[in-house]
Amino acid sequence: MRDFFGLDGPFNKYGGLVADTVILSLMWLLFSLPILTMGAATTAMYYVATRRIANREGYITGDFWQSFKDNFKRATALWLIVLVMGLLLAFNILNVSEVGDLGSIVLPAQIVFVVILSFICVFLFPVTARFDMGVWQTIRTCFFMSIRHFITSATCVILFLLFLFGTLFYFQVALFVAPGVYAMLSSYMLMRVFKKYRPEMDKDPVLELQEIETRRAEERRWQDIGTIKENEEDKEIPNETSQN
Repeated sequence: MRDFFGLDGPFNKYGGLVADTVILSLMWLLFSLPILTMGAATTAMYYVATRRIANREGYITGDFWQSFKDNFKRATALWLIVLVMGLLLAFNILNVSEVGDLGSIVLPAQIVFVVILSFICVFLFPVTARFDMGVWQTIRTCFFMSIRHFITSATCVILFLLFLFGTLFYFQVALFVAPGVYAMLSSYMLMRVFKKYRPEMDKDPVLELQEIETRRAEERRWQDIGTIKENEEDKEIPNETSQN
């Protein structure tokens, strides 16, 4: 029982994670109140969540605010692009009857665009939080990532829809928890994708130095073994010659 409530015990570990998730949700809600800043708030939320998943803990409020400031322009530009595209697609779908018989072609096409936009959005703000790219390069990168990692994209979209419907039914409770929980869960999947492109992401500098030293020691050991073998071979050659 003492281990359970200890500093390194499950209660402290998972209790801290729950507290961090609630704080993250509240900060996202607070910084998203002006709809214009929702992109920057989402980027900051993913910055904190992905680092938390990688055990690179810091001060949630400080990390959130720092990311919000640093990525505000790019994240806001991306958010406005997504918002405009989303509104256009919604308008086209709602008014598909206006095109008459062409509706049977236009409607499926618009749905495909909605799915593609949803897949891109899965990566858009996490990539903005963790990679330094321009606006259009970010969009292109997220498009290719979303297609290449289709299962991750689809899973995150389905997870988002589940949280969205859950929030609608349990609004008062879920609204203050759902954003952070979704960010944490999706970050588990997204970090696995990101590390395929940047394996060194969020490595502990101390552990990284230890790995380097271990690798160098191993290389020196194999060099020493090679040198010993060469010396032994050199000693055997004269003996063979003398026997002849």
